[in-house]
Amino acid sequence: MKLLKTIARILVCLLPFFLALLLQFLISFGGIFAGIMLSALKDPGLLKGEELYSTIYTLASDSQFLAGISALYAVLAALLLGFWYWKRFVPKKRPRRPVSSIINPSMFFGLVFLMLGMQYITTYIVMITAAVNPSWYDIYEELLKSIGFGDVTLLLALYSVLIAPVSEELIFRGVTLKYAVKSMPLAAANIFQAALFGIFHGNVVQGVYAFVVGLFCGYVCLKGGSIYLSILFHMMFNLWGTFAPSFLSYTGDSVLIHTLIFAGAACSAAFGIFLYQRGAAGRKKKRVS
Repeated sequence: MKLLKTIARILVCLLPFFLALLLQFLISFGGIFAGIMLSALKDPGLLKGEELYSTIYTLASDSQFLAGISALYAVLAALLLGFWYWKRFVPKKRPRRPVSSIINPSMFFGLVFLMLGMQYITTYIVMITAAVNPSWYDIYEELLKSIGFGDVTLLLALYSVLIAPVSEELIFRGVTLKYAVKSMPLAAANIFQAALFGIFHGNVVQGVYAFVVGLFCGYVCLKGGSIYLSILFHMMFNLWGTFAPSFLSYTGDSVLIHTLIFAGAACSAAFGIFLYQRGAAGRKKKRVS
């Protein structure tokens, strides 16, 4: 009986993940279908034989179309999971909290240093993963190109920096993590949601570094006691990843320089964690007093 209850709780933890996958599939399929119908209004011949396959391929290769589909999915997922989170986990009579009760300067700068460190650490994670199997990196690179990361548009920037962080945090550090901490130890719950976050990205390279980033997003959320904090951290991370100039990345072959960069990144992340924890502890003392 106890085993059945444990399995039932884990299945509940998986519901947000499968709901997000289903929504993503429906939006993608619906978007392609709508695109085909709109193209057919201009030329009905596009619905026949090879022309149909050509139309589908054109839509699937259009970076603006793919970015639009991704943004639409993320908005709908944020609304759906946001409602779920609000109904299930937000106390109905909780007073409105001032910003200072959620984050303070020490916590903010802690997130900045943690984000900077994690940017370079995940770069090396990508490099190591690509070295294990170069074809994994080829798939990852093609995916980035298909969405349009080679030439960032306003829509893609909005999706990457604003929409996706809100949507993904509500799915994984919101509903999933909230259910998971009720069903398993805290560390296991964080690993569980991070693993789902990695799997959700659908390719090995993104999956590996998304798992690592997901662990830290979970830490930020759990330690800070607010999903707003993990959303902020996620936005910072994606903002840097989308707009950081290329000269901030070293692409040379010097082992010494790579070692120094990695050591600096680790120190930055550790200092960020120190600042964040100190700020969170100070915030709690202020509440008590």
